[in-house]
Amino acid sequence: MYIFILPWQTKLVLQADANNFKEVSLYASHLLLVVILVVYFIYKLREKKSAERISWIWISLAILELAVLASFFLAVNQFIAFEHYVLFVSGIGLFFLMREETQAEEEDEGCFKKDRVIYVFLASLFFQASFGIYQFLSQSSFVCKYLGLAAHQADIAGTSVVETATGRWLRAYGGFDHPNILGGVLAIALILVAYLLAKKKKISSGSEMMESVFLFIFYFVALIALFFTFSRSAWLALVVGLVVVFISLLITRDRWLIGRFVLLMFFSAVMVTIVFLPYQELVQTRLSGETRLEQKSLQERRQYLGEAKIVISRHWLLGVGTGNYVTYLGQQDNDIKSTWDYQPVHNVFLLLWAESGILAIISFLAFLFLLVKKNRRAILPAGVFVGLIILMLFDHWLISLPFGVMFLFLILSLI
Repeated sequence: MYIFILPWQTKLVLQADANNFKEVSLYASHLLLVVILVVYFIYKLREKKSAERISWIWISLAILELAVLASFFLAVNQFIAFEHYVLFVSGIGLFFLMREETQAEEEDEGCFKKDRVIYVFLASLFFQASFGIYQFLSQSSFVCKYLGLAAHQADIAGTSVVETATGRWLRAYGGFDHPNILGGVLAIALILVAYLLAKKKKISSGSEMMESVFLFIFYFVALIALFFTFSRSAWLALVVGLVVVFISLLITRDRWLIGRFVLLMFFSAVMVTIVFLPYQELVQTRLSGETRLEQKSLQERRQYLGEAKIVISRHWLLGVGTGNYVTYLGQQDNDIKSTWDYQPVHNVFLLLWAESGILAIISFLAFLFLLVKKNRRAILPAGVFVGLIILMLFDHWLISLPFGVMFLFLILSLI
């Protein structure tokens, strides 16, 4: 149930703010996760197992957690810092639960199967993708506080749009806070599904037939929804991730897998071309970066990088406090700018360093390296991991927003 409701943003706002990065909320999905983790760890404590050697992956995560905790005491707003610390601990707990049970699955001792987790998550994303397509085609969005759905109107400043000579076009949000989030999540899901479809060599039961049909439907619905997000970082993550999967398949020399994958990419190209033709002006606008809004976006990203450089140079050792980057920027110039002019740097690695210090970024990089090293011969992890790295290089939501933290640790636990 937790995996299914994770993408939905149902929440109780505890500290309201016009800027999402200064808001503190209690999410229904996170509350459920905390209950699951408490029950799980009680269960693990009651199990009598011989002591196992602690791997370097867990050591790197422990150091990351301690670095985030240390930065909590330096935060300007400790309420926000506490929320982010709890998010990190919950994310690490989710990673631990998934890794432990996935490994136990190989010995027929796990509580759940990895494939089942993936299918449940994809089922939830299917609704998000469908809603995103509806938003773009209708150029409207409806509100539902119980599902965490907010209104988005193309004619209102602050809404993510593509601006052309024909007007302002609303980008697909789904149920997320920004089109880049929907795009990033769908990009990773599409890499995952592309590999799952390619590796299915035979269908021997009705359930396997249903799985294949679901994967095909999801793949093409998600591909269209990703297109309508007009998220350049997500497009790049998908393309590079699929290229990495293809190269990995070539190394295996499995002609069946390669053939299925190439066929899927052919149909993907046909589908994208069909969708592209009516909206080529919007795509050209996003890729050229020459219009007013695109230039403004690029200029702001350069500004954010400059701000991060200054913050890191001043607080490189311990950071300014987890979750407090935006609050710190406002404090430095007495909040003279509009609240939405204060944004995190669009780079996960720089943001983590700025908020939690040098030890946090070193331990996080070590954690990622150890994961890659352990799975270096696997095909799927390579494509998904590269896609995640691209998203982390060009955006911040994977550690700046509650859903992003959970999504990051969930995907890393599956590869």
